[in-house]
Amino acid sequence: MNILKTVNSTESPWIRLRRVVYENDNGQVLNWDYIERVNARSSVLIMPRFKESGDLIFIRQYRVILDCYVIGFPAGVISDGEDVEKCALRELMEETGYTGRVVQISPELTLNSALIKETARCVVVELEEDASPKEQKLEPSELIEVHRVKKDQLGAFFEQAAAKGDIIGGGLWYMLMATQYL
Repeated sequence: MNILKTVNSTESPWIRLRRVVYENDNGQVLNWDYIERVNARSSVLIMPRFKESGDLIFIRQYRVILDCYVIGFPAGVISDGEDVEKCALRELMEETGYTGRVVQISPELTLNSALIKETARCVVVELEEDASPKEQKLEPSELIEVHRVKKDQLGAFFEQAAAKGDIIGGGLWYMLMATQYL
């Protein structure tokens, strides 16, 4: 992919810039700027996990705003009226070609409550050990590689990706740190 230019934008078909004017407990009037999605308020983050081995599926996705690849879990926006479980399975199939069974759905989570007015649900999807992916159904803006990683190789996988210039998703790094320090 090739970036042609970057322009200022306060609204698009997907997001808009908003400002809240509020009064704090000391009587000061303050502003807080944030971004909100136009047609959705929530997304899904999918943790695909193989049933017996515990291996995980990660995606390496080119992200145009960073002009590089980002390592993350499959994810997507929940359409109006769409069920969380159905959205997770749809996004998993589209981005990775895998199908599985939902085993856990988190409560609503915030990903960056200082910048974006959006919540997310983390969905654990269990995959059969011998599962083979079908063809991905990517959108024109998506460039995604799929990686199966053994749970005891997470650190090495992230280090190799970073050495190539990829950025590791923050949630993944938190997960790695939790496995090492908790």
